[in-house]
Amino acid sequence: MQGKRLILSTAECIRESTAVSIEYEDTLLLGEVVLCSGVGQTWKVEVRIEQMLTGLQSLMALRAQLLSDSPAAPLPLMPVGMRN
Repeated sequence: MQGKRLILSTAECIRESTAVSIEYEDTLLLGEVVLCSGVGQTWKVEVRIEQMLTGLQSLMALRAQLLSDSPAAPLPLMPVGMRN
């Protein structure tokens, strides 16, 4: 990684201007391919990183909780004081 550019080696050519997402450990990198050049049977791909999201495990747990099929536990009813 150099500044906001990430350089990768791939087995396939990825066209320039292609939007890509790259997961690495607990980070999601979102960007766009700006250069793809062939080197033998591998390709050098340069990606301009637009956003870097961290804490993926926490986000995935929250998403699973929000999208779960089980209904939420009902809230207990509390008596309301009467006004005179």
